[in-house]
Amino acid sequence: MTLARSYDRIVFRLLQRHKQAKSIQYNYASGDISPWEFRFLSESLLSNIWIDWNRFVKSVLVLSCAGSLTRSGVKVEARAGSDNSEDRIAYEVWQFGLGNTPKPSGSIRKGWEPTWADSSKIIKSVHGLKSSNYLTLLSAFGALGLDGPKRMRVVRNACAHKTRLNRNEVGQLRIYYLNTHFLEPIDIIWGISHSRNSIAVFEWIEDLESIADLATR
Repeated sequence: MTLARSYDRIVFRLLQRHKQAKSIQYNYASGDISPWEFRFLSESLLSNIWIDWNRFVKSVLVLSCAGSLTRSGVKVEARAGSDNSEDRIAYEVWQFGLGNTPKPSGSIRKGWEPTWADSSKIIKSVHGLKSSNYLTLLSAFGALGLDGPKRMRVVRNACAHKTRLNRNEVGQLRIYYLNTHFLEPIDIIWGISHSRNSIAVFEWIEDLESIADLATR
């Protein structure tokens, strides 16, 4: 696996999710599915996009630490003198996310994984891991205007854990999107963006593609 291959995989997966979103949208508009089926499928779609994105971020961080080739053929050197195994990097990402300094060696995180794509922690992880391409990763994951991962995580979390607090967090996103109704948190993914005049879920997929492009160059 290389960074170039990782990019190809996420682009392919996002293309499939885009097609699925179009299918859900069409079937609902044509009356082929009921409102509850529409929401059920929409939640499943969002969850799968989030899973795809977490796998991509994990791949990029692990490959960047272990050494790989970018899409432009540049060699990213492995971290010298470090344990660059997947389990060790998972442990380090977990610790950086908590604001801790990982133990020097011997500690790993086996059988459990951090939320690799958590936008509130990923910059800490990139800084802490200090792979040779970390400046590129900082530019990609911290790119201004590409808020898709952050907003997607808020909505996905509200769908998985239906609490008042999580619903209110999704409600705060409504200033960015025009919705005719907001009965459930998932409804916002079909809102129209005020800034781009595009449907939220398609806007977010586009943001993921842009970040993936920047991170693997």
